[in-house]
Amino acid sequence: MDTLTDAVIKQIKNGSTEILGLCQNVPEAWLAAPFMSNGWSVKDTVAHISAWVWRCAGLLEYAHSTNGPLSASPDVDGLNREFYLERQYWSWHEVETDFLQAHWVLFKAIRQLPSTRLRSSLTQQVIIKNTCEHYAQHLPDLKHWHNRITTEKSPVVNRVRQPHSTQVGAL
Repeated sequence: MDTLTDAVIKQIKNGSTEILGLCQNVPEAWLAAPFMSNGWSVKDTVAHISAWVWRCAGLLEYAHSTNGPLSASPDVDGLNREFYLERQYWSWHEVETDFLQAHWVLFKAIRQLPSTRLRSSLTQQVIIKNTCEHYAQHLPDLKHWHNRITTEKSPVVNRVRQPHSTQVGAL
């Protein structure tokens, strides 16, 4: 594996692990409550991010020799609506599992890209836009939510969930 592949995957892992880290040891009811500034829950937000990661992985699988899939301009609002409707009734466990699986598939797609394709500025732009930039878009709200619930010192927040790996790519 070349160093660019490693660097891209490491950057994505860092951001995605930070997102899941904010959700650890939090009751599912708090993850599902509409605390976010846009009216969504943390669960909805993580599910939304996962959907875009899945989309990115799919684009990369078809971009081994062409920019065609990467050049397409999606209907962002339409896809966001579709992703929300598809995932709104998922449990936190389903969302978290989907998030981990989406990233695992993305890492596999990145590793399978020819190095010339990964070095393409368009390929890098699509990967970063659908991962790190997307995480950065939602992290302020997620951090605000996390700070809010941890400063309330509710005993509900201190309950420990069943432990399992939150390291993205650990599947």
